[in-house]
Amino acid sequence: MPRVIPHEAMTFLRGALGDDGAVGIAVEGVDVTDAGPRVRFIVPRLRRARVDPQRVPDREAVAELVSRMVALRWRDGPAPRPVPEESYMVLMEAHPRIYDAPTETSRGWHWVLAATAAWIEEGAIPKGFSTVQVKEKYGTLRFYCHGGGTRIIRIAAAAEWISGAVCDVCGAPGSLRPSGWLRTTCDAHAKC
Repeated sequence: MPRVIPHEAMTFLRGALGDDGAVGIAVEGVDVTDAGPRVRFIVPRLRRARVDPQRVPDREAVAELVSRMVALRWRDGPAPRPVPEESYMVLMEAHPRIYDAPTETSRGWHWVLAATAAWIEEGAIPKGFSTVQVKEKYGTLRFYCHGGGTRIIRIAAAAEWISGAVCDVCGAPGSLRPSGWLRTTCDAHAKC
C-alpha cells in the first residue's frame, strides 16, 4: 500500500475543510477493499466553533466522501488511475439513476462524482429523486437535485466542498485559483 494514500487523503481533506475545519482529524489506517484502499479517519467533535457555523461543512460526510474518492482513484495499483477521457459518459453508464444527463464539469472531478453517486446508491433513493444539474460554478462543483432528502443533500454538499480541493483537469489535490476565471487546479495545471 503506497504511503502517499493517507497523505493525499489528508491533503484533500484539509483543502476541503481548511485548516480550522480539519483540526483534530487524523488518519487511523487504510483498509484494502474491493472499491480500493479506504482511508479510515478519526473525526472528533469540535468542542467549540472555530469558524463561522454557517460555513462549516459536515466534517464526517466530507471525510467519508474523501475516503471513497481516494479509494476509487487508487483502486488498481500503486499509482492513481487517470480520469476517463469521456468522464460524463462513464458516469452516465455506471450511475444512470444519478446521472441521467451529462455533467457540466471538467473531467478531473470524475472520482468525486463517481464516489458521490456510489454513496447515494448505497441507500434508498427516494421515489421522485432526480439530479437536475451537475456543473461548475465559481471554480467548484454544484450538485442540484430534486426530492433527495437530508441524506442525499448531505452527500452532495460534501462533494461540493471537496471539489475545491480536487484539480478539475487531472483529479490530483488542488486548490481554488483565480486566473481570469476561478478554477480548482493542481500546481501542474495552474497555467492551463
